[in-house]
Amino acid sequence: MSILAISCVLIAAVVFEEQDHGVKVKIPNGYMEVAVTNAGFRIGASHGEDTSPCETSIIVPNMTYPGFKIEENSIVSDIGTIHFDGSHFTMTDASSKYIVNGTVILMPDSVKVFLNNNMNIDKYFGSGGGLSDESTLSSNSASAYVHNMETITPHYWGSRKYSALGVIPEWIITNGPSYPVTWKATDDVIWTLNSTKADLYLMPAATMDEGMVQYWTLTGAPVVLPRYAFGYLACRYGWSNRSYIESILTTFRNESWPIDAWISDFGWFTTTNDYSLPPTGSPTYHDFGYNNITFPQPVEQLKEYHEKLHLRFGGIRKPRLGNSELIQFAKQKGWLNSEGQGVNKRNINFTIPEAREWYSQENMHYLDDGVDFWWDDEGEFQYFTFYNWNLAQANMLQTHNSSKRYFSISRAFSPGIQRMGTSFWTGDQNSNWEALNLHPGYLLKWQLAGIGYVTCDTGGFRGSSDTELLVRWYQLSTFMSVMRVHSTDTVTPHFPFLYGPEAAVSFRASMNLRYKFVPMIYSLAHKQHDDKIPIFRALMAEFPDDDNVNDLTKQWLVGSHLMIAPILNQGGNSEVVLPQLPSGSGVWYQFNTTKVVSGSSVTFKNASWETIPMYARSGAVIPLAPLVLYTDLLPGGPLQVQVYGGADGSFRFVEDDGETFDYLKGVRKTTLFSWNDQSRTLSWKSEGSFEGPNMFTEVMLTLFEKDSMTHSDVVKMGSEGSLKA
Repeated sequence: MSILAISCVLIAAVVFEEQDHGVKVKIPNGYMEVAVTNAGFRIGASHGEDTSPCETSIIVPNMTYPGFKIEENSIVSDIGTIHFDGSHFTMTDASSKYIVNGTVILMPDSVKVFLNNNMNIDKYFGSGGGLSDESTLSSNSASAYVHNMETITPHYWGSRKYSALGVIPEWIITNGPSYPVTWKATDDVIWTLNSTKADLYLMPAATMDEGMVQYWTLTGAPVVLPRYAFGYLACRYGWSNRSYIESILTTFRNESWPIDAWISDFGWFTTTNDYSLPPTGSPTYHDFGYNNITFPQPVEQLKEYHEKLHLRFGGIRKPRLGNSELIQFAKQKGWLNSEGQGVNKRNINFTIPEAREWYSQENMHYLDDGVDFWWDDEGEFQYFTFYNWNLAQANMLQTHNSSKRYFSISRAFSPGIQRMGTSFWTGDQNSNWEALNLHPGYLLKWQLAGIGYVTCDTGGFRGSSDTELLVRWYQLSTFMSVMRVHSTDTVTPHFPFLYGPEAAVSFRASMNLRYKFVPMIYSLAHKQHDDKIPIFRALMAEFPDDDNVNDLTKQWLVGSHLMIAPILNQGGNSEVVLPQLPSGSGVWYQFNTTKVVSGSSVTFKNASWETIPMYARSGAVIPLAPLVLYTDLLPGGPLQVQVYGGADGSFRFVEDDGETFDYLKGVRKTTLFSWNDQSRTLSWKSEGSFEGPNMFTEVMLTLFEKDSMTHSDVVKMGSEGSLKA
């Protein structure tokens, strides 16, 4: 807005200047801007006159702003209203229902925002977490930072029915894992943003799901990963040589274990790790080459693994250099983050565009050679390293093949990174039952913190996993975003054929179950992108009025109608909480059976290694695939649609090419399956122009009712049709 267009208005003793998307108000020690956003409102505060949005990768670029109007001392939009009075403000929702009020105070070196809070009632969710607090879904404080096994974000959704996100200018973050934004719930929720310029985004959101919608509207929805990423990924530290690699990969295929990709630690590109190298590096270390023991013929090998074994490959990357000549080159360019200690003195400063471009060029030949994706490790030396590092790699792939979807696995995250095609693993966990117990909390709390895809080192990384522990960890990982095993080089790898025949039965059952669920999880990934609803949801999101589940992390939902409650304790003992279904909405079934369960809980004692507690509620429509050994073999037969009787239900089933971004252009097929319980009829109707070899062309129905199971014939899907039970 030009200077001439700025109008100064005096209403009720409040002087404000109209801005492009709101108003600017003079407050003690500086200025406050109250502005609309695509998801709610922005409270911008500054010691100077510049109250424009802070430059940051957290917020979606090129935001589309809604219309608004100024009524007296209020900004009114379709989302809600903010009334301002100097440094004080009050937010209401679209129906004028009061949500929260606050006060902005400019401190000498920071911005503080006080929001009212009721310590006995209000709860806050979605700041992430780690080792210390995964047993409860809610938090009462957060200080944003990244670390191995822990990521905290400056965000929450509150039961007071709003979301909040604190942001400061990204350029002031020079080093260290912390992002200097904190909040703490006491008599007030006190936000402290350690910058002389800051934004607090406030988003009316009546439910946890709506909170995710607004949060991902503001920061960007997760894109859909390539389909192979939803299969099984085999990783270990210690792929010793080419013969060993090919022996293991061939065993997977010859013994019919389903698998889509394998991943290597250091051993694929260098003969040794770099932990003992001095800050100046070594002239014999290779950062961008191949280990001639594991990959003596890299192009030939990768082609063989792709074409004969049908396996993708992902390689680990470190955020630093080890070769002394490259270190000296990057140092002269000013591209190193030399303030750290040890190996961190050799870290690349990925915030520098020229450094990102150089890094991309050095890695580009790997894409030419056949490397499919990246595993990015140890980048927590700066809060936004993983964002900028992934940006370099995503841009590299865009240059190499602009239509191909990007995929990586990183050890920490910052909000906004989910826009690229990244997944995140829970770090270098111990191989013990305590670590296993943390992982449902990781899955739920990290998703609520803004990422779409969570994975882990199945079996743990530090130490040796006993067989029972690994069995239960496989079962949990079956229903994480990405199913991936990993282990250190001093223990038996966590591959399913190395732990004896009894365990192999359980491992195979878990892996087969994962592949049957790939079409459903893949469809929910599309829903996550389109509707901004997570694939895996906390029980509280679906049952907010059930006090027994509102802080529960040991169980979760796949979509809205399937509950997963893996056994996490040695000996097979577990207690599953059954959420109370609304009156008249049906019952809980034990998955894949006609058994109806009732009461408030189900107890397991000495459960077998094949037992995974799973429950479908009435109205569940669950599309399953025939068993295939890798996702490119889909469909593999008719789509097997399970329906659990007692209520109407539906599921939106999505198919596309699984590889490219064409789905963003509408090149996909969406089939809405609808179950009418009264007429006992499953009907479907498809939209979209996509056609491809992996599409399902046939469908069958299995109806589960109490003590009764009905199978239909297999019929052609076509563009619409129906099956009657």
